[in-house]
Amino acid sequence: MIRASTALGRKVSLPLHSVTLDKIQHHVLQPCRLHVSSQNLRRNRSRVLVSFKSATKIPDLETSAKLSPQQVTSILELEQRRFDIQEGAVKSVDINRLAANDPIEDRDGYAKLSPLKFLFGVYDGHGGYGCASAVSERIFHYIAISLASYDILEDLISGNRGINKLVHWYQKDLYSEHPHRLYQRAVLRYAREALAAYEPTSVEQHLKDAFLRLDHDIIQEAIPSEQNKEFNTDSLLSAMAGSCATVSYIDDTDLYVANVGDCRAVLGVNVQESEYAAVPLSNAHNAQNASEIRRILDQHKNESTHIIKNNRLFGELAPLRAFGDIRYKLSFTEAKEIERYLNSPSAEVGGYYGGKVVPQNYKTPPYLIADPEVIHYKLTPKDKFLVIASDGLFDMLSPEKVVKLVAGHIDGKQILIDPQIDTSMNLKAMNQYLMERKTKLANRSIDDNAATHLIRNALGPEHRQISYFLSLPDHVCRTQRDDMTVAVIFFDSDYVRNKASLRT
Repeated sequence: MIRASTALGRKVSLPLHSVTLDKIQHHVLQPCRLHVSSQNLRRNRSRVLVSFKSATKIPDLETSAKLSPQQVTSILELEQRRFDIQEGAVKSVDINRLAANDPIEDRDGYAKLSPLKFLFGVYDGHGGYGCASAVSERIFHYIAISLASYDILEDLISGNRGINKLVHWYQKDLYSEHPHRLYQRAVLRYAREALAAYEPTSVEQHLKDAFLRLDHDIIQEAIPSEQNKEFNTDSLLSAMAGSCATVSYIDDTDLYVANVGDCRAVLGVNVQESEYAAVPLSNAHNAQNASEIRRILDQHKNESTHIIKNNRLFGELAPLRAFGDIRYKLSFTEAKEIERYLNSPSAEVGGYYGGKVVPQNYKTPPYLIADPEVIHYKLTPKDKFLVIASDGLFDMLSPEKVVKLVAGHIDGKQILIDPQIDTSMNLKAMNQYLMERKTKLANRSIDDNAATHLIRNALGPEHRQISYFLSLPDHVCRTQRDDMTVAVIFFDSDYVRNKASLRT
C-alpha cells in the first residue's frame, strides 16, 4: 500500500493576486468534510504520546521502497501551492505539506489584512486535528481585531463593516465541523470588549492578546456555562486536542513572529555572494528549551518530580505551550467533570484518553499556556526569505540545513537564466565562472517549489529513502516521521532597500 500525502479536500478563497496550482492538484480543491469518530479519537490519543523510532516493527527498506521517481514527485507535488503576491516587501510564498497522520493534523493559512500587512501561519495539531482547525480558521480574525483601530472596531460593532472583510484570504482550509456562527459571535464579542477597553499598545502585545483570547474562547466554548448547562461535544473535542502555532505578521518591512509550541521560523540572510546565514526567529517550547523548563518549575514549586517526565508534560505532551489541551489548564473540579461526562452513557464520544482526563499529581493548574513568544525583526536588503514550518520538517533538518537548501534552490533557478558573461573577464575569471555555473547546474533541484524541495530533502534526498518513507503503511508511518507543513516567504530586496534609503 502506498502511503502518500492524504488528498484532503479544501475550499480555497482565491487571492487578490495569482495562485499557481501545480500539475495534479486541481482535484484537491474539491470541498470535503472530515468527521470525528471515537475510533479516531482513541487512535489520536496515542499520537500525543508517540516517539519516533518506536518499538514498532519497521518494514525492510529494500522491500518497501518501490515507487518510481515519477511517482515520488507526483506524491510530493500533490499539495504544493504558490502565491505570487508582489506587494511591498513580499514577493511570493511557496507552500506544501505531507501527511504522516491519517487524517493530517497540520493546518496552515495565508492572508492580507490591508495594503502591506500580511499574515502567514502554520499550525501543528496533536491529539487530533480539531484544535488546529479551530486555530487556523480563527486566529487571523483575532489578530485583526487586536490590531484594529478604534474606528474599525466601531464600524464592526455598528455593522458598517462585516467581519468577513477583516481578513482577505489567499488560502484558507475549511475542515471544522463547528457552526460558522459560533466563531462569528466570538469575534464580535471580542471586538466589543476590545472597543470598550481600547488602548493602543505594541504590536507584540496585540499579538499576545489575540493568541490568549482565542485560547480562552476555545476553552470556554468547551465547558458548560450559566447560559448552557450542557457540553458541546464538538467544541469539547477540539479543546481536548491541542495545537502549536507559528504566525508571521509582516507590516511593510517590520516582521513579527508569534510562536506557541514547537513549530519553527528561520530567516535566510544573504551575508555575501552565495553565502547564507540562518537566523532563528522562534524558540521551540519543549523540554530541550531550558528556559521553558525553568518557567514551568518556577510556577509550580515542589512539583518538579512529576511535571516533566521523559521530556514531556506529565510524561504525555511534548510541547510546553499550546492552544487547547484543556486537561492541563482547567481546575481539578472542571477536569473531573469532563472526565465524568466522557465516561457517561449519554456521551456522544466515549473512551477518550482511555476514560481518564485528569493526569496524576494534578495539583496547581494551569500547567500549559498559549502565551506566545513574539520576536520583532526589521527587514534589511540581505534578508531573502523566511521559512515557517511544523516540527515535522525540523525533526529531519536543522535550521542551517533548511536555509542552505532554500538558498541552493534560489541559485538553481537563477542559473537557468542565460548567462550574462562579462567580456572584460580574463581567462582565469571566466574559467572560475563557468566552473561555478557547472556546479550549480549539477546541484539544481528538480522541484520548482521551494517548500517541496525542503520536504524532498527532509525525506531523503536519496530516491530509495524517499520512496521508503512514502511507502510506509498507515500504522507505521507516524512512528517514523510527523506531518510536515512548510511555507517559504520570499522578500523583495529592492523594495526593502528603497524603504531603508527613505528612512535615512
